[in-house]
Formats: sequence, structure tokens, C-alpha cells
Amino acid sequence: MSICAACNNVVEKDYLECQRCSDRYHFLCLDISLDEGNKLLVANNKWICLSCSNKQPKSSDPVRPSTPTGLADITFNVTRRKVQNKLEIVQASTARMSDSVSRSDIREEMRSVMNEFMSEMRNTLNLELRELRDQISGFKDSLGFLSAQFDNLNSDVAAHNSTIKLLKNENEQLRSEVAVWSNRVRQMDQLSRSTNIELQCVPEHKAENVLCIVKQLGQVVKFPISDGDIAYCSRVAKSDPKSSRPRTILVKFSIPRIRDSLLAATIQYNKDNPNKKLNTSTLGLDDKKIAIFVTENLTMENKNLHAATRLRAKELNYKFVWVRGGRVYVRKSIETEKVFIRNMDSLNKLT
Repeated sequence: MSICAACNNVVEKDYLECQRCSDRYHFLCLDISLDEGNKLLVANNKWICLSCSNKQPKSSDPVRPSTPTGLADITFNVTRRKVQNKLEIVQASTARMSDSVSRSDIREEMRSVMNEFMSEMRNTLNLELRELRDQISGFKDSLGFLSAQFDNLNSDVAAHNSTIKLLKNENEQLRSEVAVWSNRVRQMDQLSRSTNIELQCVPEHKAENVLCIVKQLGQVVKFPISDGDIAYCSRVAKSDPKSSRPRTILVKFSIPRIRDSLLAATIQYNKDNPNKKLNTSTLGLDDKKIAIFVTENLTMENKNLHAATRLRAKELNYKFVWVRGGRVYVRKSIETEKVFIRNMDSLNKLT
């Protein structure tokens, strides 16, 4: 690193170098402009500083060789600034010392500020970390509580599942028992109707005598019925009030044998008279021939099952559907066996 011989400052650029002593001088210290200095550098002049110029030996010739104007001016300028430079050097040294002291103070102040800042940051971080640790500890406690609650919940769920499983088994058993008892109740209900028949589609008339109609039916099918054979006889309300069909005549006989014999006689009459089956004309009720049906008195459930069986048999091309003893039967043809339709499940199994 080069130092200016005039101001003792670092020389980096814009300087001239003495060709003898190799000292360097700023253009500013030589009191020359930047353009003048560059011109000297471009001209490759061998410049000599004032100190080296004064040390040159005197010639025997009383007349000294002339010095270029530019170089003379530069030499003069160096001489003229020499004294000033000494003062500037002292001032610069003092300024550097002052700068050095100021920098040291600044460094100390900065170090103090940084230490204070780091201390505050450390305290703040410690406080934040303490709060964070407290929060984490709280989270751990909460997590432990939730874990315990979850374990208790799992235990309760397991107990409830066991109870539910037990209740399901009991429910299935009760359902099975209810089904058995319901079937028995239906059988008993149907059995209580074992002496009953229904006369369907018999036209209604004012002041009619349904007992006479029943006795007339017995005469037509050749099974005479006396008043003592009939325990009860009356029309009953419609299951569907909107239906246009007349109300059904319900007849209760004294014993099941009379009911069964009348049903058998009716079936035989229809077989013997396929073109003149039982109707209002044969009973002398009306000139119009309206078919009359004599059937067993079924429970509402069996009636619905009978109706569904007729529809299903029609879909599957079953030729025969009948009721015997409150039970519904089907047969696909004369050659096939009869099938007992116990309920809707057995009906759905028909193929």
C-alpha cells in the first residue's frame, strides 16, 4: 500500500511517481488538475520531485539548463505546499487520533448496546419459553385428562356394546316368541270363525230378511237349513267404505259341520251348473244375474293373504287358489301337489 509523500494518505489513483526516489504524490497535493496530471502520464514525462531536484549537482556552466514550464510549475507547487503539508500532516494525525478515539468509543457504546439488547432478548426469550413450558405442561395435563376420559369412554362403550348385544339377543328371542304367539292368536281368531260363512255381492234391499236369503240359498244348493241351525245372521260394515259392492252377509251356524256342509253343497252346485253358477236370479232376488259368492269368514290378515295369493298365482300361471279351514292353498295344475300359503314369506317363495 503506497503513501503520498506530501499528505501521508493512501495513494490509490490520480498520482505522479518520482523517477528517482519513487515517492508518490497526489495530483491535489501537487496542485494540478486531473486533466493536467493525466496529460503528464500520457506524455510519459520523467517527473522528479522537488527534493530530488534540489539534490542535483551544479553544472560548471554558470547557466543552468532550462526546465520545462510544466515541470517547473509542479516543482514550485511542491515547494510551496511543503510547509502547508507539514501542518496538514499534523492535523491529519490529530484527526486520525480523534477518529480512532471516537471509533473506540463507538465500539464500546455499540458493544454496550448490543449486550443490553442481548440481555433483554435473553430475558424476553426466557419469559416466553417459561410461558411456553407452562402451556405445554397445561397441554400435557389436558391431554392426560382427555386420555383418561377417552379410556373411560371406551370402557363405557364396550359395556354398552355388550348390553346392546344382550338386548339384541333378547329382542330376537322376544320377536320369535311374539311371532309364535301372534300365529297362535291368528289361528285362534280364525278358529273362532269356524262356524261362519260370508255371502258376498248379495244386493241390498229395504226391509229385506237376510235369514230368508240364507234359507233360500240352502234350498237352491240342496242343503236345507232350519232356523235352529243359524245362531246369527246380519250384514256387516264394509272394510272399504268407498267400495260400491253391497255389504256382506255374515252367517254364524250352530256347529262347524253345518257350515262345512253348506260350503261343500255350494261348490258342488257350481260344478254341476258351470253355465248357471250361483247368482241373484237363482236365489230369486233379482232378474239380473249378479254372481253371488259363498266363502269362509276369514280374518283380515287371511283375507289380505288370500287376495295377494290370487294376484301372485295369476302372475305365475297357477290355475287353482282356494281356502279350506281358514287356510289358503294353491295348485299350478291338476297333476301338481297343493301348496299351503302360510304367510307372505311363503307366498314370495312361489316360483
